[in-house]
Amino acid sequence: MEFTIAREELLQGLYLTQGIVERRTTIPILANVLLESTGDGISIAATDQEVGVRRTCEAKVKRKGALTAGARKLYEIVRECPEGAIIIRSLENNWIEVVAGKSQFKIVGLDPKEFPAMPSATQERDQQTISVPSAMLREMIERTGFAVSSDETRLNLSGIFVERPEKGKLRMVATDGHRLSMITRVVEGGTAGAGVIIPRKGVAEISKVIESGDEIVTIAVQGGVAHATRGRVELSMRLVEGEFPDYNQVVPQKSERHMLVGVAPLLAALRRVSIVSSERTRGIKMQLDTGKLEVSSINPDVGEASEEVAVDYEGPAFSIGFNAKYMIDALAVLSPAAQADVGFNDEVSPAVIRCEGEADFLYVVMPMRL
Repeated sequence: MEFTIAREELLQGLYLTQGIVERRTTIPILANVLLESTGDGISIAATDQEVGVRRTCEAKVKRKGALTAGARKLYEIVRECPEGAIIIRSLENNWIEVVAGKSQFKIVGLDPKEFPAMPSATQERDQQTISVPSAMLREMIERTGFAVSSDETRLNLSGIFVERPEKGKLRMVATDGHRLSMITRVVEGGTAGAGVIIPRKGVAEISKVIESGDEIVTIAVQGGVAHATRGRVELSMRLVEGEFPDYNQVVPQKSERHMLVGVAPLLAALRRVSIVSSERTRGIKMQLDTGKLEVSSINPDVGEASEEVAVDYEGPAFSIGFNAKYMIDALAVLSPAAQADVGFNDEVSPAVIRCEGEADFLYVVMPMRL
């Protein structure tokens, strides 16, 4: 195989593979990318057998074929090459030659026949498909992804739950058992359907593909695999097995107390006060009174801090403790200029954060005893 390709085009394709290939794997071929000739260029593919990506690139193919190369090493080489055309050709014994200007590299490859097959979306009757603008999908992932559980023993919480609760609606929910984030958006077409759990790694790779622009992303679910396609990029990922908990049981039906506060001042106060909090629990206390909120933290090993924030609240004095990180994560994905509506019931019941004027997003966080 031999082809010539623009450095930037090759770099963009290799960039998408870096989060998928494993640094340490017992299967050497999974640390490689597969480069294959296509009708009008080449395709670049990588997989860890759970998540896979394929991107087509424009290139001038002199000799058709396929080759594999170490994903990280090839990316590093191309990243450091000067602007312009890069020539890549396969040599004997699966070696690969890379030529860029006056630079020349020869690196070890593996037999492309060993590369595992990459699943592709096909039109089938049982396929569920929905199309979403990239900007909308970015927002939905940003507002839920931080709440995904990192506990490997709770597989059903290790991803974002995606469902269509009714016709024309798309919903994403994530929880780690201590907090829950949910967002619903209007989408064109589509009917109500059963939800699926997209794995954390798959979510991270989708985020990379849609990090800019507003092209349409098509998501298709077939059996236990989801495919996300945008332009010349296709991602495939095995869905998380297991049943996502009934999130409707977690969301309080009503809140007895409501506090309206600016996102920016509350977020800044939480970040400052949490500096002295315990690194393990990140505990902070919120003391609410008419027109004001005092955020404080006491850590015998470090010291103490407190800050007062003006709020719109009328009611009896009330105090409650939270993990500062859980509060900060939620506020950080809201507009700094927005007003947050925080609802409370008592010291042991979950609080609900909403963005004023935005009914389709909410965040539930459990309190902690201090």
